[in-house]
Amino acid sequence: MFEFGQFQVVSYFLNRAIIFSFSIFYLATTYAANKNTMEYVKFCNPTGECRNFSRLVMGTDHLSQSAWVNDNQLEPKKEDVFAVLDEAARFGINLFDTSPIYVGGVENTLGEWRETRRSLILKDSFYINRKLNPDRDIYALSKGGFPFDLFWLKELPAGCHSIELINELKKQGILSPNATDWVSQSLPLQNVPPGSYASHLYCNKEIMIDRISHELKYTRKNLNCDIDVYLMHRDDGDAIGFTKVKREQTPVENILDAISAPEVSNQIFMLGWSNWETHRVNKSLELANQSDNYIRPMINSPYFSLFEMSERTIHALGVQVTHVEMSDPNFQKGIKIMPYSPLGGFSILDKPVDQWQNAKKAAHKKYLANDAYWKNVYHSIFTEENEKRWNRAIQFTKDFNKVHKTKYTIDQVLNAYVLAHPRTDMLAIGPITVEQLRRTIGALKLSKKFTSQDLEHLYSGQVAPSFSSVKALCLSAPKNVDKSYIE
Repeated sequence: MFEFGQFQVVSYFLNRAIIFSFSIFYLATTYAANKNTMEYVKFCNPTGECRNFSRLVMGTDHLSQSAWVNDNQLEPKKEDVFAVLDEAARFGINLFDTSPIYVGGVENTLGEWRETRRSLILKDSFYINRKLNPDRDIYALSKGGFPFDLFWLKELPAGCHSIELINELKKQGILSPNATDWVSQSLPLQNVPPGSYASHLYCNKEIMIDRISHELKYTRKNLNCDIDVYLMHRDDGDAIGFTKVKREQTPVENILDAISAPEVSNQIFMLGWSNWETHRVNKSLELANQSDNYIRPMINSPYFSLFEMSERTIHALGVQVTHVEMSDPNFQKGIKIMPYSPLGGFSILDKPVDQWQNAKKAAHKKYLANDAYWKNVYHSIFTEENEKRWNRAIQFTKDFNKVHKTKYTIDQVLNAYVLAHPRTDMLAIGPITVEQLRRTIGALKLSKKFTSQDLEHLYSGQVAPSFSSVKALCLSAPKNVDKSYIE
């Protein structure tokens, strides 16, 4: 306990004011520079052509989806989707994440929006800050290499498939036990469970090139022939009912060789992976470093969130990275990491308070109804450990706001948690309204205030948040002493 005389009070706070002043000056100048602005990550391809991509990447997966937040939610009108995209661009986001399999034909909608905004984005007056989007361009990230979705197809498409998949389909009574000629003809399937997939990348080079080129054809049409980043969305693998079929994967070298062929590589600016395991990512980098014949992968997009997936991933063949891995500056060194998380569309956070319990209840209802998506997400996300993390995040948000006299929201804290990790180069976000988008952009500023101690507290609860000592200082100081410098 301190006994404060007049001199001691002045001396006590003067010493701390000197210490805090350096921190405050640094933070003030940093935050002033970043206030309402976007951060950018520079990418250069082997020919030396460079682009500055926004650190926040606007995901479009749920942007045109109905019944996402609740069963009565209507599919948004095109002008409403355009309004969200406009706001993202106004705040400096210039990379938009889409896919030909996303709901509502949103890849085509994105292409239409891009075309109508090409002249508008050149004007300083369009942006909230004229220094935003230094390239004055709108870039598109799309995906290919999708496995065949057997649940929706109700058939096994003609082509090469692993014998392990064939045997498992027969064993479970999904494919006729007498089926033989699956290479030359499509075969009917029955009682296919959700989460059942046949790999697009289990085949020889020529077939891989043909399959990927076929996907590229539609994406190029949707995006007006302009693809800046192209991710192989899920590695080689088969699954039945969200369970991965055990077999050897196609060698990374074979896949990289096919994608490096001019028929594919000449149609994209940059290659990346989505849901690839670390050892496969590292192998691709090793191969690209060894030979100029291979296109170098530049971005990896795994699942990463405060809410870790259980042994069941949120979708079949999903791959996550962990808190410990993303805290290591050398993790997957040589490639930019752009995580995605279950905050896409804010389906958890848009539920009434208590959001966790109500979101879990809604997910369980869809699980019981055999919803193809939520049947798996329910077991993947709503775990006991994730509920503890949610409760810590709620309390952390309250305490942080009290100490710093701020008004950050829980979704901003969850996004800032991901952004604050050393290996998070970019983050795919999923707001579906203008208001959500603005909050998400605010998470960039918040992430600068997080320490490794804060991240560990949110993840494991094994340490106290770093601002607890500052809070204690505030509370212990005499009431008549100015404490404003602490903020």
